[in-house]
Amino acid sequence: MQKHKTHILFLTLLLALTTLGFSQKEKQILYNGNQSYFSGKTMEAANYYKKSLKEKQDFYKANFNLGDALYKTGYGIKTGKIPVPDKRMTKDSAANLIFEQAAEQFEVVAKSVSNPDTIQKSWHNYGNSKLLQASYEDAILGYKKALKLNPKDEDTRYNLAFAQRQLKKQQDQQKKDDKKKDDKKDGDKKEDKKDKGEKDKENINNKNDKEKQEAAQPKMSKEQAEQMLNALKNDEKKMQSLRKKKGEPGQKKKVDKDW
Repeated sequence: MQKHKTHILFLTLLLALTTLGFSQKEKQILYNGNQSYFSGKTMEAANYYKKSLKEKQDFYKANFNLGDALYKTGYGIKTGKIPVPDKRMTKDSAANLIFEQAAEQFEVVAKSVSNPDTIQKSWHNYGNSKLLQASYEDAILGYKKALKLNPKDEDTRYNLAFAQRQLKKQQDQQKKDDKKKDDKKDGDKKEDKKDKGEKDKENINNKNDKEKQEAAQPKMSKEQAEQMLNALKNDEKKMQSLRKKKGEPGQKKKVDKDW
């Protein structure tokens, strides 16, 4: 199981700020966010950090802590400890959306600060956010960047190995799914060929049956045909002769002129 270790930055000037009466508003709001975070109210903390960023957009500590608060919120939703904010969404889809927002925050910090320790923690948490989305390739990328800055971080190393195993399983499953699809396509093609073969076979059988029927009918020789024709002529002559005797229609009679 992966270790969901995250890092949160504290204001190093908290005591001084108390003395100064919170002259910088963004730091005061950040402080309130930290209080909510450690009280387990991660969604409330996230709102504080967002307000702090409205006061100072490039306040990297607020960006980092917002990512942490979002990560904790997503993890709470995924595990059922925090209700889904939008009832139209499933637990997993809501958690994945928040993990994506958390990853974006950590990436912003990693690319905008110069402190190696802060960058390392940002990439580690970026990897965690992607890991829980099952975006294993992105998670691996984040962990590798974190390890370059701190090769001795055992939590990052552990999570990297876990992400690599999960990616292998994901790829193996994808291969199985692709093979099933290919096998189904091949099966459909074979079925189509079988149906076509059956139709062709049926047509050939029908043709053969017709030829057999024609072959079974007695064939008439030339002499037989002439004999039949002569017989028909003789029958016709006899009929004409009978009609002539009886005066039936069909005889040619002489018509006298009426003048």
